[in-house]
Amino acid sequence: MSEEKQNPEELAENATAEADTIFGDVPQRNENVKKGGISKNTKFLIIGICFLIGLSAGFVAVNMMNKNTETGIDESSLLDNLTDDDSKSIVLNDGTTNNVTKIQVKNADEFTVIQKEKAKGDGEKPVYAVEGYDDINFDNDLLYTLANNGSGLSATELIEESPSDLNKYGLEKPLAEVALTYADGNVFRLKVGDPSPIVSGKSYCECNGNVYLVMTSYLMNYQKTADQFISKTVLEEPSDADYPIVESVRIQRKDLDWDIYLEYDYEGANDDTAGGTAATHMMLEPIFSYLNVEKSVNVTNGIFGLSAEEIAVIHPEEQDFDKTGLSDPFCTLTVQCDNGEEYHLTIGDSYKTESGKNCYYTCLDGVNLIYGVTADNDVWATVQPKDIASANIFSTNVWTLAELDVSAGGISLQFEGEGTEQSNYVVTKNGEECDTERFRLLYRFLLSIYGEEFYIGELPEGEPDGEVHVLSQNGRDDYTISFYRISDLKTIVARNGVASYIIRSSALDTLIHNLGIFDNLEEEFKTSWQ
Repeated sequence: MSEEKQNPEELAENATAEADTIFGDVPQRNENVKKGGISKNTKFLIIGICFLIGLSAGFVAVNMMNKNTETGIDESSLLDNLTDDDSKSIVLNDGTTNNVTKIQVKNADEFTVIQKEKAKGDGEKPVYAVEGYDDINFDNDLLYTLANNGSGLSATELIEESPSDLNKYGLEKPLAEVALTYADGNVFRLKVGDPSPIVSGKSYCECNGNVYLVMTSYLMNYQKTADQFISKTVLEEPSDADYPIVESVRIQRKDLDWDIYLEYDYEGANDDTAGGTAATHMMLEPIFSYLNVEKSVNVTNGIFGLSAEEIAVIHPEEQDFDKTGLSDPFCTLTVQCDNGEEYHLTIGDSYKTESGKNCYYTCLDGVNLIYGVTADNDVWATVQPKDIASANIFSTNVWTLAELDVSAGGISLQFEGEGTEQSNYVVTKNGEECDTERFRLLYRFLLSIYGEEFYIGELPEGEPDGEVHVLSQNGRDDYTISFYRISDLKTIVARNGVASYIIRSSALDTLIHNLGIFDNLEEEFKTSWQ
């Protein structure tokens, strides 16, 4: 666990033997050559070629005879005999993987893996666990390799039978000692030694008193310590069939004076006529806002399948929570689902891993671990409302409107509509027949108004300078948008009396202009206010 902490609020802001020494002198040319024979230049060329061939052969000979100076092992014969042909491999263990009931491993650590559940069917794997870590979630696929790599294990070459000196193979003090126990009581034992200095990708191992060469890749996981098998998945992602609806997400942070609260919109999710709503969740705190689905999905559903960069602390104690800032967390995430499950994720101090990655100490209630999760994955520690919100102020599809009341600049227009699409939609203005296309163009202008800045604060005193009430035919949408001019340049927008955005006052001015010319069908509405 790295000691280099950082201020989480700052992280939240930003976001080769000379030839004559081997072969002697180069041979001299023969002067008694018949006329018409080989020319002088050609002879020199042939001599040069022969020299190069001899030089190459010499190097091969030296390498074939040379013994490794560190281990004293003569592996020259291996260069001719080693093969990838499986029919010539030496079977060390013919046990069946799924019959392994216990795996004992001794390396820098010492631990025992047991089979908790048998494989349920073809293609399925048994379930394994590490003794003494019943409350820890391990990577079962990784534990499975301990049984699978030892079962059916083959060597590429027998190096020495009953060796008197194991030290030259790194087997006097092996990198790992392994014992696989099978359901019938048989035990297969293996010791892992040093990598071969001659043959790439092979390592020495001792089995039944003999030393063999085995593919290094089959032996690497036996050198891992128990903690390296712990799953880095903080919370498993459910299958599609079991995936719950995330009903609400609440983010509480020390760097914010308010919570970020997102809620599932059941009506909106089931209403395929609603236009403009980009996600099935909406922000209700600190302001009301529709959400951008691509930007918000990691915030609403990112806890499922959340992956850590590292395991920071196993079985943490009180001092560990204090040291990592989790006793008084910087951020708390609460996720409630429709299946009754509720998840609490706490995020503490930020720090840098040995590889230089920015992480947060993170803990999930009910899991006896402290994880190191990258800042990119712990999105709740840095997200701001503007990062996930849609800038839409209005969202209702025009052909689903039942009522649209618009007032600004002393002009008030009340529209009532009925229908399902443009071809059958009928609208009235102040109780009288109204041109449907004119109505559509006015509402299209309203849809073009978008929030430019988030505004979380008090509204000015007095009446708004403009107001729009929206009611959909199904009753799902029923809200009032109010405009408060605070300067010639800026206007505050509120939804149902709660401030949410700042826009340019030119949007309000354009609305007033369009209301004033609504009945003049010859004059086109202004459509640009930016």
